[in-house]
Amino acid sequence: MPEVLVTEPVHRDALALLRAGGCVVTDGTTLDQGAFEAALARAEILLVRILKLDPARMAAPLRMVAKHGVGVDNIPLEAARTGGIVVANTPGANANAVAEHTLMLMLALAKSLPRMTAAALRDGRPDRTARVVDLAGRRLLLIGFGRTAQRVAALAQAFGMSVTVMSPRLRGEVTHEGYRIARDLRHAVQSADVLSLHCPLTPATQGLIGAAELALLPDGAYVINAARGGLINEAALAAATHLGGFAVDVVADEPIRPENPLLHAANGIVTPHSAAMSAEAFRQMGMDAAQNILDYLAGRLNPAHTVVAGR
Repeated sequence: MPEVLVTEPVHRDALALLRAGGCVVTDGTTLDQGAFEAALARAEILLVRILKLDPARMAAPLRMVAKHGVGVDNIPLEAARTGGIVVANTPGANANAVAEHTLMLMLALAKSLPRMTAAALRDGRPDRTARVVDLAGRRLLLIGFGRTAQRVAALAQAFGMSVTVMSPRLRGEVTHEGYRIARDLRHAVQSADVLSLHCPLTPATQGLIGAAELALLPDGAYVINAARGGLINEAALAAATHLGGFAVDVVADEPIRPENPLLHAANGIVTPHSAAMSAEAFRQMGMDAAQNILDYLAGRLNPAHTVVAGR
């Protein structure tokens, strides 16, 4: 029986699915540090969420890493390729949750929710100096156009926003949904009322949005990042006082440290990497990750879920 180490909490139905499939499941959340390290060393298969894996772990007896979610920047992919370790993820499992969280952040910024809430608690009346705008008619720029961004685009369009998207895999002038396609980042941000990031963190996208790009955004623009923290220069974002505000669900160093400048910016909203954690998405990510493990063992892993094919 293959041994699966589940490194962080997942839905109980996912654990049941693995056990029903004949796997020996070790719930790492019940182990002390010593026992956890021992289980990590002997595991054939890992089911991970955000635990950062050491490249040295990408060797026998490990055979597979199943990611609970989409982003795989916590998994050393080159080491996995070298070691012949299969890596799989769960694309689309949390798309609705992250898209809705993104729209929630967008609305909170547009309606100046933090200031309004503070004023209600403090004075019992609205802050008449707060900037409140409608999303209708605003120009949204999406960086990345995977399943989450596609859902964000549809929701934003329903609010009356005009949508432009940017992704290296897109061709032509418009998507089949009718969204404009941008080619040059610095040109595109100059006309974005809202910039929302939905791309993976790779060497090519590390620090994608820095001081120069932020400076090109129009006065009063909003920046949202519910993708990966390393995409944005956080000090530059906190210092960009011409923005109408920013909202981030992710930071480069998680959990967020008290000294992070984003926590101390007057125009910011920070949520604790919780966008994907709706009840529905949490279960679906766990079930998809568990199914990936069972499919791998049966020799039928979905190519769309395969990040590293192993040997």
